[in-house]
Amino acid sequence: MNKEAQKTEQLIQIYKEDPAKENLNALVHQVQKTIFLVPANLPDSIDKEALKQEVKDNPNEKVQLPEGVSPIPCVLKSPEGKVFIPVYSSQGQIPKEPKFDFIMTLPFMACLKMALNAKAPCEGVALNPFSDNLLFNRQILEAISKDYETKAAGAKQMKVSPQQYHIMMRQKAEFHDLPLRVFQEGAPFIHQLSDEKEPLVNEIYQKAFQNPGLYPFRESDFEVMPLNINEELLLIRLDLPEVKAPAQLCYRIYITLNPKNEKQIHYFTIERGKEKGERNLGAIGPDGKHYTFEEAPVEGAEIQRIMDLLEQEKEKTS
Repeated sequence: MNKEAQKTEQLIQIYKEDPAKENLNALVHQVQKTIFLVPANLPDSIDKEALKQEVKDNPNEKVQLPEGVSPIPCVLKSPEGKVFIPVYSSQGQIPKEPKFDFIMTLPFMACLKMALNAKAPCEGVALNPFSDNLLFNRQILEAISKDYETKAAGAKQMKVSPQQYHIMMRQKAEFHDLPLRVFQEGAPFIHQLSDEKEPLVNEIYQKAFQNPGLYPFRESDFEVMPLNINEELLLIRLDLPEVKAPAQLCYRIYITLNPKNEKQIHYFTIERGKEKGERNLGAIGPDGKHYTFEEAPVEGAEIQRIMDLLEQEKEKTS
């Protein structure tokens, strides 16, 4: 089960225990980020056995349904005769009976549209009907749909200048994408960075920008310098493109690793502060949080100050 599905199941329990408005709002927000499993059947007009065999023969490929053929979602009837489309947050929630042909994986908004646009009368969707049995009726689904469309329309109206876009994407690279790889991939990535240097950093920034036509940098705009300080400290200095915009961006990044145990990883930043003329020594932690330590020292003293901070940390833990 993925993290979004886990969060959804947790919020379902919270809402069931305390059906307060804020708990419902939190759940509604979360389900919109969740992929659900929806049992479905195929119409009798196609050869189901042949299609199942094709799926079996091509386990890693997406098998297309014949043109004009649409899956039919399974439905459940309440004791009052109302029809709901069952959707499940995980495989373990799906019962073995009644039988169905296959499982669709759909985002919640697709499940919502399927229920609202159903040809036969449909009252809504049932989340995990055989355990939580949380019912979202048509009224709730229509309210969610309206809110979603309003937010989507507002997002389309938002415009950013090329300069704003560059700042946002560069911040994404420096404060999210690069530290994420450092801490998730650990020592292998740091050694890779030490070997491949500027091409690898340039590639990470390119991916952050997404739009190749708006990417402003070249490999020569970066400089990567690995320094084997001692047997317990590999320090990599990353010099970054000039900071021209009045925004919180990095002048340099220092990544450290203890090669002896392949652990004790740190990600330090020399960054432009939020205020004019402010220049800070900061860091990103393994949890993705940003920290500011102090005013950054002069460039020639940055490495020594980082070594001092590492030594202080070592003394605290010893």
